[in-house]
Amino acid sequence: YDCDGNFIATNVQVIHNSASPTVDIYLNGDLAIEGFEYRTATPVLTLPTSFTVGIAPTGADIIAEFPFDLAAGGSYVVVATGLLGDNTTPFDLAASGTTFGAAAGSVGLEIYHGSTDAPAVDVYADDAALLTDFSYGDFSGFVEVPAADYTLGVAPAGGDIIAAFTAPLSGLGGGSAVAFASGFLSGDDPA
Repeated sequence: YDCDGNFIATNVQVIHNSASPTVDIYLNGDLAIEGFEYRTATPVLTLPTSFTVGIAPTGADIIAEFPFDLAAGGSYVVVATGLLGDNTTPFDLAASGTTFGAAAGSVGLEIYHGSTDAPAVDVYADDAALLTDFSYGDFSGFVEVPAADYTLGVAPAGGDIIAAFTAPLSGLGGGSAVAFASGFLSGDDPA
């Protein structure tokens, strides 16, 4: 907060969705998160509006730095995505403005397509189309849905559902969640 009581920081949640390796995260050169594992997330962090994120394999030197300049009072989700050393889907930090929390009885939902070798997909919630032609690297944008348990179906764009996942959101009324595609469609590890 500044001297007038205005919130001059930003709220950020970081998700590790790059298949390898476990990393250390640095903020402005200082170690902030040690041993950050694949498919884990930080709590919502309060950060300055301008900062640099450094990424290092755990216990090693920083191999990439990403500057951020975010809006004061904003809320963001930042996803570590892509693959180290891959030219088609290189390692990156993808960010999207979002909202943390929702109205009572609703859940704030943000979806990210982070499966590097999967095609564009259609996403269904209980057999109703939620997203269509959703490609790797896309964020859905924030939406509020009734707090309930859903079955999320995934289909190649324009095709039939090939996989279904349970999304137990009934206990998250007033809260929010980020759902993200992860792993390799090819069956390589991690699937």
